[in-house]
Amino acid sequence: MNTNRKKALPLLVIGGFALLLFLIELISVASEQRWVAKFDLMWIERIRDGHITPSTTRMVEFLTHFGSAEYIIVMTIIVVLVLFILRKFVVGLWFGGTVLLCGVVLNLVFKHTVERARPNAANWLISETGYSYPSGHATATSVFYGLAALFLIFTVRQMWLKIVVGVVGLFIICYIMYSRVYLGVHFPTDVFGGFLFGMASIFLSTGVYFLVRKPLHDLLKKWRINDKSITE
Repeated sequence: MNTNRKKALPLLVIGGFALLLFLIELISVASEQRWVAKFDLMWIERIRDGHITPSTTRMVEFLTHFGSAEYIIVMTIIVVLVLFILRKFVVGLWFGGTVLLCGVVLNLVFKHTVERARPNAANWLISETGYSYPSGHATATSVFYGLAALFLIFTVRQMWLKIVVGVVGLFIICYIMYSRVYLGVHFPTDVFGGFLFGMASIFLSTGVYFLVRKPLHDLLKKWRINDKSITE
């Protein structure tokens, strides 16, 4: 088994497991299983009851925008352009394609498939539109920041730096998830579903990337395109 396949196998296994958990939750939400309501109520009470203050709300309302689809799309375009300038075409196509397809397009497909209504609007701290499951912010954040973190983890050599990157990426994702429940516009299962689908997306996509990057790199080279995605 070559190096790329050794890297890909555990990623595909983890991604497949995350996808299975997401599908289980999606079916449970769509069929209105009792555990879903209990789970949502428990976490809403822990996050919102007695914890809502004007100063916290202002901070959360500001920071939650860093997980919006609009912000993620702009940031993705910037990242892809930088990668293209560096002539890392395969990496750029993989990163941009994964974020836009999984973080934005497929999220909308799931929303319109499940058609879950948002929580009671009387409890909203900001205004929102559209369906609730899965959370678009949680999905886009998990895919964008998660994919960036996973890429850096495979890029840097120092173990301590890998750990720092992973912790920072996970913190950003968890904070955006928390913000959506705090603001009252999502159920906890909405953001957890977005997280699960995001994790499934980045691990499966990265696994596939390791399998196809060399053939794609060679194809671009055959077309006389100087791709620098592979440096080893």
